[in-house]
Amino acid sequence: MKYGLLLILLFASNYSFSEQMLERKEFVISYVEHEGIIKYYVPLLNRAYQKIGIKPKFELINDKRALKLLDSGVIDADTAKSLEFIDDYKNIIVVPTPISQIDVVLLCQKALPCDLSVLKNANRSLGIIAADEFYAPLLADSEINIVELTSFETLLKIFDQNKVDYAIAVFDDYTKSTQIKYHNRFLIQKKIGYHLLSKKHQDLVQKLDQAIIQARAQGDFLTPK
Repeated sequence: MKYGLLLILLFASNYSFSEQMLERKEFVISYVEHEGIIKYYVPLLNRAYQKIGIKPKFELINDKRALKLLDSGVIDADTAKSLEFIDDYKNIIVVPTPISQIDVVLLCQKALPCDLSVLKNANRSLGIIAADEFYAPLLADSEINIVELTSFETLLKIFDQNKVDYAIAVFDDYTKSTQIKYHNRFLIQKKIGYHLLSKKHQDLVQKLDQAIIQARAQGDFLTPK
């Protein structure tokens, strides 16, 4: 009976290990729920990776978790991030060609003041994503009540429903038409986004960089709006 149980355990262990090995054959790229990411950058990268013989699997993972998983090598790449945090992650490398330019914008409800001084108002609320990762210096001395979310779609939805007084959102060239509908807004800064890789894929950087340049030049990867 003991031997039978041992064989079952060994089989289960080997089966689990085999499953993990099969899973690791997939090249996993994280992305976030943002219209520009889903309809522009995911198709762009899918085309670029196919040019170098890799069929990537894109998984929806929020910013905080994605960075930790990428740094630990659990996933292989992240679609696009700005680089102010990069020194905190020793196992993440950057593909040098920028793939996005984004506006970081403070959205303000109608009739409310709209500049960075509002961050000192303890009677107001601010919807935001990945506050510690991307906005720590900006929020260092703030008194506003932070409502942290993981989805850009949800962030804009709760702002549109007046559930928060302010929101910090990011818009790229693909989503500028969405930004325009928010008349009471303040441009905080412009950022550049880069594709990120796990350090274990250092050998891919040069050829992937060229593939991204080629895919952008061809421009036939776009998902219709």
